[in-house]
Amino acid sequence: MNNPITIVIPAYNRAHTLPRTLLSVERQTAAPARVVLVDNSSTDSTLAFMQEWAARQQCFDVIVLSEHRRGACAARNCGLRAVKSEFVMFFDSDDEMLPSHVADFSAAIAANPDCDIFGRDIYCLDLDGRRETHYYTANSAIFNHIFRACLATARIVVRTELVRRVGGWNESLSAWDDYELGVRLLLATDKVRRLDGKPSVITYRLEESLTGTSFSTRPEHWESSLDKVEHHFLAAGRDELVRWVDARRMILASQYMAEADPATESGRNAAAQAARLRAEVLARSDAPLRMKMIYLHNRYLKRLTWAFARLLFPLTSTSR
Repeated sequence: MNNPITIVIPAYNRAHTLPRTLLSVERQTAAPARVVLVDNSSTDSTLAFMQEWAARQQCFDVIVLSEHRRGACAARNCGLRAVKSEFVMFFDSDDEMLPSHVADFSAAIAANPDCDIFGRDIYCLDLDGRRETHYYTANSAIFNHIFRACLATARIVVRTELVRRVGGWNESLSAWDDYELGVRLLLATDKVRRLDGKPSVITYRLEESLTGTSFSTRPEHWESSLDKVEHHFLAAGRDELVRWVDARRMILASQYMAEADPATESGRNAAAQAARLRAEVLARSDAPLRMKMIYLHNRYLKRLTWAFARLLFPLTSTSR
């Protein structure tokens, strides 16, 4: 039986991490339908390594494409156009899949042929070597995605037709693009399923990551994604969900403030960005006290603010 999953891997100057990623693909116990590699105008040896690796593979089809428009979303859309299988897995060029990853998702698809989105917990290795588990849940999917980014790229496999139907990747975004796409996917389907078992992906946080390691130095990138999400909810007639977006903005303001330091210019900028975003949300919110509580919870406790938000802004039958 043909595997229903194509893996799309875009890369820009990832010659130092791509060997680990592609070796993990090579070691899969179930071969994917196809691997689509997209070089995004790299200036190192990324493209040459892709071509060499593709020439060695005999167990599955590999194609190598070039996308000259810069940005991960443009590269992913380029890869999406080459997908012929029923499902697509977008995978980053600095992450690693454990040997059962493709097989586990393929089995889940076979057992649940009507589902559109399948997801799983992942491991995240931080800069200091500390490993955390980032959890995926299919329950209350929209809420959990807004506060926990459950549909982050490494966690999911999606029906190809659904990705195309919602418009693919938004090329105007340079960060949190999978967060924004996840909202569009969940507004289009409620056929979402969680895979049980241990995580089968390890993501690596890197200093040179496209999204960086600081929030306050690039506020427009995160806030643009949240603005798009709010627009999607309003366009879908889901006005009740905007409160959740504002609560997520208050968490972002807290993350800015965590980088504040009056002794440095960047730290003073972080404090200013936090104050600006917090004031913007409070000025328009119909629940300013609860928004302040969200900010303070994340500012001082840092963890489980999503659970606190669920208490302050309860789920309803229409907001899940």
